[in-house]
Amino acid sequence: MRPARQPIFNNVPPVPLALAVSFVAVFAIGALVPDLNRQFFQIGAVVPALGLQHPSPLGPWSPYIFHVFLHGGIMHLVFNSMAMLTFGAGAFRPFGGRLPGISGFLLFFLVCSIAGAGFQVLVAPDSMTPMIGASTGVSGLLAAAGWAEGGYRGMLRYAVPWAGFNILLFLLGPLFPIPISWAGHLGGLIAGALLFPVFVVLFGARRRA
Repeated sequence: MRPARQPIFNNVPPVPLALAVSFVAVFAIGALVPDLNRQFFQIGAVVPALGLQHPSPLGPWSPYIFHVFLHGGIMHLVFNSMAMLTFGAGAFRPFGGRLPGISGFLLFFLVCSIAGAGFQVLVAPDSMTPMIGASTGVSGLLAAAGWAEGGYRGMLRYAVPWAGFNILLFLLGPLFPIPISWAGHLGGLIAGALLFPVFVVLFGARRRA
């Protein structure tokens, strides 16, 4: 049976809302306290060429997680925060509101974020250009929201246009360099498309019903 269609931007659950608020809070603190902002970027900015020499005080792997809380400007922040509220809401509902579901949703977002950062490092290992932003994980939530709304076809309906846009960025990159991490988006999107059904089986509300 095809899953019932759910509203995407409606009654946003507390967890995606809290994540969106955290993006805004980190951005605001960084804007108000430049010294803290530099520390945030040291901890969270993914710089592929630094590899294990990344100077983060939390270790060289911290950027793979914490890049999602950093944004390069108001529009970057607004886009990712709105995307979290919309696609995060749709992706969260199959997990339910109890602790196992919340943990599963957060772990899913984390895995998609790491996958996006990892793919960025894989395709540009010598790059010194920092990668920041929640769009790695949000891209995974986009695919997940499609799964939640319309099953496999719903996932394709959401994921294919976003994948096509990022492939276009890749193809146009040599002619029109745009500072957007198409690889980070695709890595997160692929992880979300492949792993969301697994996470719902393991952590979803129906499993606990």
